[in-house]
Parts: sequence; C-alpha cells; structure tokens
Amino acid sequence: MITLFRTDQIYELDQIKDVLAPHIRSLPARIASVGVPLKILRYEFPCAPVDILTWLHNQHVPYKIYWGSRAGGFEMGGIGVADVLEGKGSVDYAEVFAYMEDRLSADNPDIRYYGGMRFDHSPANPDWAAFGSYRFVVPRFEFFKTGARTSLAFNIAFKDISPENIDAIVRELDAVDFSPRTTYRRPPKVTARRDYPDRRGWESAFAKVKNSDGKFWYEKIVLARKSVFNFDVYINPSALLKHLKDKTPQCFHFCFQTDKTTAFLGASPERLYKRTGDKIETEAVAGTSPRGVTREGDVVLEKELLSCSKNALEHRYVVDAIREALDELCTDVRADTKARPVKLEGGQHLVTNFEGTLRPGVCDDEIVGRLHPTPAVAGCPKEEAMAAIKEIEPFDRGWYAGPVGYVGYDAAEFAVGIRSALVNHDKLSLYAGAGIVEGSTAEREWKEIETKIGNFIEVFNKK
Repeated sequence: MITLFRTDQIYELDQIKDVLAPHIRSLPARIASVGVPLKILRYEFPCAPVDILTWLHNQHVPYKIYWGSRAGGFEMGGIGVADVLEGKGSVDYAEVFAYMEDRLSADNPDIRYYGGMRFDHSPANPDWAAFGSYRFVVPRFEFFKTGARTSLAFNIAFKDISPENIDAIVRELDAVDFSPRTTYRRPPKVTARRDYPDRRGWESAFAKVKNSDGKFWYEKIVLARKSVFNFDVYINPSALLKHLKDKTPQCFHFCFQTDKTTAFLGASPERLYKRTGDKIETEAVAGTSPRGVTREGDVVLEKELLSCSKNALEHRYVVDAIREALDELCTDVRADTKARPVKLEGGQHLVTNFEGTLRPGVCDDEIVGRLHPTPAVAGCPKEEAMAAIKEIEPFDRGWYAGPVGYVGYDAAEFAVGIRSALVNHDKLSLYAGAGIVEGSTAEREWKEIETKIGNFIEVFNKK
C-alpha cells in the first residue's frame, strides 16, 4: 500500500486549500483501511517559501508543535493531531519506540513523531499533567523545510478514513490561516518572581551534597532551580518562542503546545543524539563561562574556561560517560581529541563531539536508555545522583532536561530539554541547572544558573 502522495508542482500559499481539499474529500471512496490500520497516509505539496513560525503563530488551534534544528537545515511547524502516543507513569522505552516504528515506513520517510519524555520516571506533578510521562505526535497539517525545499503536508491514519472524520478534517483545513504575515505582540509585563529554591534554600541544597568533612558525596551532581514568573496577561507560546529564537542562534528550538496557553518550549544548545541509519552523533556539553562585554574580555573568559580545573573536571565526567555508553552501542567510536569552546548568546561551554557506527540491531530505545540522562544534567554515579536530585530539589523537573525531538523511519534526533520553560496561562516556570563537582561553590553555581536563564529574562525586558 502506497502511503505517500507527492507532487512536483510548487504552489502558492493561497492555492493550498483549493488543491488539498478535493484530495481529502475523495479519501473514503478511494482508500480502505483493511490491511493497513497502523499506517499513516501523507500528502506533500511543495510550496513557496514561508516563515514557519509566523504561520504557526497565526493558527487558532489548541495543539501546536515547533521544531528547529540547531544548524538550521531542518525546521517544521505542525498543528492538530493525526496520531498521538502518550502515557503516564514509568516510561518503557522499548514499547514507546516500537509503537512509532510500527507506524512508519520506508516509502514515507518524512513522517515523523515529534515530542518528548520526562527527565525521570517519577509520577508527574499536576503542573505537567498535560504532557504526561511521554507524548509524541504526528501533526495533522505541517509546514516543513529541508534545506531550500518548503512543503505543506497533510497526515491521516488509515484507520481514521471515514466520511464522518473526513468532514471534520475538511473543516479543520478551512480554518487554517495561510496569511504570510503576523504581528507578534510585545512580551507581557512581569508582576512577580519566585525562585525554588530561593537563595537560602540553594545554600541548604548545596550543603546536602557534602559530608561532615566538607567533601562532596558525589563525583558530580547537577542541581537545578525553577524560577517562576507571573505576568499581567496570558503568555502566547508562539510569540515567546519567536522572541527567544531571535536571541538564541546555534540552538535547537522547540515548542510543544497542548492548549492555547500551556506549552513546554526552549532553546537548547545540547544534542542528546542524532541517528541516520546506523550512524550516530552525540556530544558532551559541560563546563560554563559567561561571555565578555568586549571582544578582548570574551577572549579572556574563553581562556579561563579552557584552563579552569573545575570546568575540566565537570566536562570529563560527561565525556567518560558518553564514551562508555557508545562503546556498548557501537562497533567504532570517534571523538574530538580535546574539548573546544562553543560560544552562545549569554554564555560559552566546553564541547566534545562523538560519532559512531551502531552495532547491528541497536535501536533508538537502547540509545535513549543508555545515553539519558548524561552527567551533564544528572551526575555520576548516575543512580545515586538521580536519587539525590529527587530528594533535594523542591520541584518536579517534568520534561525539563528530558529528551525532546523526533523519530522518523530511519532517522531520529533528540536534544536535551534544557534552557527551557513551562508556560501555564500567565505563569512561566524557567528551569536551569549547574554541575557541582570538587571546587564548586554555591555562590558561583547560583550565578551560573542566572546566566543560563538570562536569554529568557532579556525577552521579558524587551522594550
């Protein structure tokens, strides 16, 4: 059964509805779901270039998804739901990825499930109820860019092809706004801020990772903070992401929106992994320094980052853990000979890149299970650090620091969901963490977290 319809003609935005609607209306008469109940049918229409985030911002629908790759080679914006995989409680990686693999096919390689998972397997706090332990979605309608190619896609599960469903989907299409322009309002005004833990609580949390002799219990542990901002009006997730994206090049940008004012979004500098066939890419990102105000000052801070023993130690734990994981997953592993600095808006980090060839039969569930969480967001020894985080941090991480990304037929990519925020009506919860190793101080790590949420705060203060 062919699951992909694609045309070579390039359409203008104002032509899309007239071209796509007849195809949708004809589906019940043309296609039976017998024999292919799990598969998804996709229509792709090449079209004129479009600003995907602008298009997404214009849609008045509850569910939206945005994903932008760090290098800028792939971008998508989707609305509605053609298929969804979601669950609560503990995450069975094998079960989650098997579901998606059963519904993907070689003849339809651009269908992708977009979503994410919790940082840990703990029951979700009510703030995270809309996201569950995991949630992956194939959008109903999506714009996507790969290189210079822009296309609109329509997705529908074969099991959903019936006259009643088709009538509803045609109405969905009719409501889609294909206007090429939009107006992003200014960010709303902050009315209050609270930190969890606050400054005194942070000192107390820091003390808990030391023994009576002042030595750290763990080789490394990453403690995070939640900073909650209240605003004078509700937050528009698409608009917030637009303002954040403008300030954070060289990052993965994502937004998973479950209703008009509930979303998890962020600008992560860190890739968990990218898989293309049996090839895998991943990286160690750990060790942080601020950026300088002047070019000369920036060079000085870069040299300090490269020579700092504390940052080198923090980075080494991540490198060693990733290398150990890849040695189990791969037949060969290649890595940078030494860490290099990567400069972002508001900070710079030490990065070591890895590439490998996966062993026969290794699948994404094994990769996620082996790589997540790295010591960059948890610590080491991993199990001890995870238990301590759960006990010490006064909030639920939810999807913060969890894997976020997409799964396709023969490819997958996940970022680490850091530098991220949970939007809930007029409340924004920002999450960021700091790696604590021998040589760390509570004062320095507090300041590092403040630097990491600086891009969001600058968006709020935008005039």
